[in-house]
Amino acid sequence: RIPWAQAAQAFGSRLKPTRRKDVPPQSPIMTTSGVWDANAANFEMKRKSSFSLFSASDPTSRPRPADAGEKDKDKNEKLWNLMANYKANDTESVQKDIVSHVEYSLACTRFSFSKEDAYRAASLAVRDRLLESFNDTNAWYRQQDVKRGYYLSAEYLLGRAFQNALVNLDLEPAFQEAMMGLGFEMEDLYPFEADPGLGNGGLGRLAACFLDSMATLSLPCWGYGIRYTYGIFKQDIVNGWQVEKPDYWLAKPVPWEIPRPDITYPIRFGGHVEEYKDETGAQRQRWVGGEIIQAMAYDNPIPGFDTYNTNNLRLWRSLPSEEFDF
Repeated sequence: RIPWAQAAQAFGSRLKPTRRKDVPPQSPIMTTSGVWDANAANFEMKRKSSFSLFSASDPTSRPRPADAGEKDKDKNEKLWNLMANYKANDTESVQKDIVSHVEYSLACTRFSFSKEDAYRAASLAVRDRLLESFNDTNAWYRQQDVKRGYYLSAEYLLGRAFQNALVNLDLEPAFQEAMMGLGFEMEDLYPFEADPGLGNGGLGRLAACFLDSMATLSLPCWGYGIRYTYGIFKQDIVNGWQVEKPDYWLAKPVPWEIPRPDITYPIRFGGHVEEYKDETGAQRQRWVGGEIIQAMAYDNPIPGFDTYNTNNLRLWRSLPSEEFDF
């Protein structure tokens, strides 16, 4: 579940998990298309055929990040101890996480909540575990200073994320049992998720397959696209003709996306180029005028299948640069 060759070597032998500091260092040289070489590590990088961090009943230790130096040593040690273990996936632990989200994330009462509330709370519980893998994967990329790839597409026909994340993270049996204990069937919860309005045709599905494949192959690659507020379009047939209508897929909160208000860039449309002289007298050009909008990032974790790797699809939302324009 974590993309570290060191931890993977320890877990591959089905021995008791160890903390990262106890695992001997491996060579950072890349010899395969992935971030690590499963053959060199002498184990098979598959959850179902080797030790599964997600399916284990007891919490397992998280890898310790690289030392930031003596200045922040005490602070980092405290933070490490607070988050040293992964979330457990036994029935009772999963149920506690779900009920906790019902009360603290959704502001519902734990003694009376609807099927839709159950879906949203269960999705947030899955996302918690997804984010552990997401953060550990990105930390590993930074530590190894890997060469990254970026796939840009106008469409991503992703499909629904709930069941896909459960299957890829090997969590479906644990959550099925947990939800049954709370009086819910997982099959009754899946329909409450809206299909992302990010793509319609073959181009969008191809792009989504690329994202899944890159995550499954442990390639350090991200996708980039547009977070369409009203979808690309929703297709209706009226009197034999195709009619395009807005797709209100964001009418309800999407638990899988991570807003990044700190990652926002101004984008200029239109305008013109004017010449001027700088303080040294050199002739320069600058882009002025036109309209500026803000582009805000939203991250969507993409878990690989039977791997500890979780990549990212970053979508950009357009926002006004000024609140009112009379």
